[in-house]
Amino acid sequence: MTPPPAPMPNTAELDDESAPQRAVATAHGRFYGDPAHPGRPLISVTNALSSLAKHALAPAAAFYTATWFAQHLPEAVRAADDPDELAGFVTRAKLSYREEWERRRELGSRVHRLAQAVNLGAPVPHDPEAEPFLAAYRAWLSDFRVDLATDVLVAETTMLNREIGYAGTSDLWVTLRFDNPFSPLVPRFRPKKLPPHPLPTLPGLWLVDLKTSTKHPASSLWPEQPLQLAALRNATTALACPPECRYGAAEGHHAGHEYPVPVFAGAAILNLRATGAYGFIPVPADADAYAAFRCLLPVATYLHRQNLRGIKPVQPPTADAVGDHFWKEADLTCLSTPTSGRA
Repeated sequence: MTPPPAPMPNTAELDDESAPQRAVATAHGRFYGDPAHPGRPLISVTNALSSLAKHALAPAAAFYTATWFAQHLPEAVRAADDPDELAGFVTRAKLSYREEWERRRELGSRVHRLAQAVNLGAPVPHDPEAEPFLAAYRAWLSDFRVDLATDVLVAETTMLNREIGYAGTSDLWVTLRFDNPFSPLVPRFRPKKLPPHPLPTLPGLWLVDLKTSTKHPASSLWPEQPLQLAALRNATTALACPPECRYGAAEGHHAGHEYPVPVFAGAAILNLRATGAYGFIPVPADADAYAAFRCLLPVATYLHRQNLRGIKPVQPPTADAVGDHFWKEADLTCLSTPTSGRA
């Protein structure tokens, strides 16, 4: 059954260059506009995944905050002698990790744009900070024998599942050829306490998601990423040109193109790192992962519609209890008058 549209107060089209196409900013996170159904917004895959508790975020925020504090230690010592200055310093310290995460998010967006330029054979803008990541991407294309002219089917496209009610942006649909149906792990990334079983790598069309990080190794894989890829893998419609249109370059292209999402041979995370290293990780974006993702959709909808502002403590049923516990808090001002108090 098609779910009802989720509420979207205070919507605004995202004009940020890093925002996906058709993305809509709301008070409840990112949604997507569907050109075929303008009145029915679709929750983004990452918005739904935000309902998951990400336990690594708090330690990471603490690490960035402590690092910022250490870098500004002399200022902290001076601020300690002035309450007003200290309050301002603490506010800046508390915001430091958000500023760092935003900087890294923006860097990741630039890397994606440069990779897209490579995919299209377009000029690549000069970006010294992003270029090492792009070198890693080029190395992966070479090592995995990707022919950009024939193997890249779609890049950076909106994918929808109108029946279930969600949307997201995929980075790359690419045909990959493997010599065997299972591939061994890169030796330096083999787990120490588990047998290094090879992972399935069927030849065919793959759904690949690019990830950048300046801190984590190229072997990093987070618990929500199989769910993300499973959601995209089970989308039904792509707002993309069919292969013969070639990114809109062919005659007869129009913006309303829709393309049925094909069956993918596999799904993978492609980690790109500033060292020029990469990690191609086949991910089990299977039926179990998709079922888990679908369970998050009603949770996200409930949380978005939840309004607890009027849910407050109620008075107890006895007048004496009201006097014993609530009167003192509510009527302390009356103690200064001669007639205050109870009879």
